[in-house]
Amino acid sequence: MLCFSPVTIEDKPVIQPFFDNHSFRNCDFSFSNIFSWKHFYHTTFATEGGFLFIRFQVNGHLPGYLFPLGKGDLADALNRIRQDARKRGDDFRLYAITPEMFARIEEAMPGQFSYEKKREGYEYLYDSDKLISLSGKKYQSKRNHINKFTRTYEWEYLPITRAIIPDCLRLYRQWNAENSGRKSELSLTEERIATETAFAHYEQLGLAGGALRIDGDIRAYSYGQPLTADTFGIHAEKCLYDIDGGFAMINQQFAAHHCSAYRYINREEDLGLESLRQAKLSYHPSILLEKGWVQPKH
Repeated sequence: MLCFSPVTIEDKPVIQPFFDNHSFRNCDFSFSNIFSWKHFYHTTFATEGGFLFIRFQVNGHLPGYLFPLGKGDLADALNRIRQDARKRGDDFRLYAITPEMFARIEEAMPGQFSYEKKREGYEYLYDSDKLISLSGKKYQSKRNHINKFTRTYEWEYLPITRAIIPDCLRLYRQWNAENSGRKSELSLTEERIATETAFAHYEQLGLAGGALRIDGDIRAYSYGQPLTADTFGIHAEKCLYDIDGGFAMINQQFAAHHCSAYRYINREEDLGLESLRQAKLSYHPSILLEKGWVQPKH
């Protein structure tokens, strides 16, 4: 079996170079995401034969792997984790697989695997210049929200620093309380842990973020990090619901301050939630990045 270890903050220098040397735009290959959510997915990693292998649990109990990253024989790398699963007595599955990844799997091991797409896992990628300018008729409603926001509030945009992280956490607790009747307590608990973990290690993770101070208080924030040379990933965005136009404003301001050097902005999945899906579609994604899972045909 491969020697898998839990992911710690000290492992970033080992893991990050594998992420830096690929071109996949999905959010699964983000060290900050993996580290912040390791409590939920029980994420572990191993390096062997020039490849990075990531093993985790889906829905709390189903073991799975991400696409192996590295330079070398992909067929050999796939066989390594397939044998690892067999020795552990697990079914072998690869998760968060894009069509590009499956094409590489097919090239390395033709006809051996099946691919099933999962709509709730598709990721939403937007042209950064469009989210910054919001120009054109299809973004009229977003501009209206922002115009109302600027007429209603005294506000300023601040980069997230250690000095305002306590205020961001206070906002998150308020947002968490607002959503206690809308989301399951389990999902809120897991997200709270991920949020606290991200802010506790904010500088070490290399996160970039911004917040809106509205009438003297932090009422919205967003943070993320680059995924590839041309794509920036948004990991979190929070705003109190009583701030009229707040979500539109933090979205546009964050894009303008942090994403102008990137072609795309990845705002991640909708998790199958209809309200979240409609909100993401309302910004007119340029790419709906398909994802799914891969398993052996026999």
